Amino acid sequence: MFSQSGLSNLAAVALTAVATLASAAGAPPPSRQSAFFLTRSENRNQVHYALRVDEACRPVGPRPVQVYWLMLERGPSETEDLLGVEQPVYGLEDSQQVESTGEGGRVRVSLRAFPSRPVDITSARVDGRCQVQAWTRMGNTVARLEHVFVKTSWPFSVDFVRLDGIGPDGKPVHELIRQ
Repeated sequence: MFSQSGLSNLAAVALTAVATLASAAGAPPPSRQSAFFLTRSENRNQVHYALRVDEACRPVGPRPVQVYWLMLERGPSETEDLLGVEQPVYGLEDSQQVESTGEGGRVRVSLRAFPSRPVDITSARVDGRCQVQAWTRMGNTVARLEHVFVKTSWPFSVDFVRLDGIGPDGKPVHELIRQ
């Protein structure tokens, strides 16, 4: 067992090591910004599709889009990774096509449940802040995707999926997909 002073020394060494590693890296860690989210009729929890960006608002790494649960039933900032059994429904196809642009970047992804409908997630500096948005086809136009709603019924079926977004004219756009 450690004595109280031994625990204090161990904590001081750990904090020093973390501070040293952080300063050695030089750059701040990438931030994660949600591009769009999915909800289900079962509860308030949300599946978020977020883009990891660096300080220049460019996508970070070969797979910069991350998918995670925001567990609102437990609290406003509680998150969890997707479970393996949830990947076929809410996860992404393995390929993420990453492109850097002058303003930020673009990443093309496909949800495993809708592989024929790619989503472009863009990042760009707007008024000094990094803005992340998702774009996909809704009906006959490309629109900014904000929300996907899945109406489920017991025990494991989907009644419909509704895509919600903003069209090129700035007006709300919705598409209902029946299974």
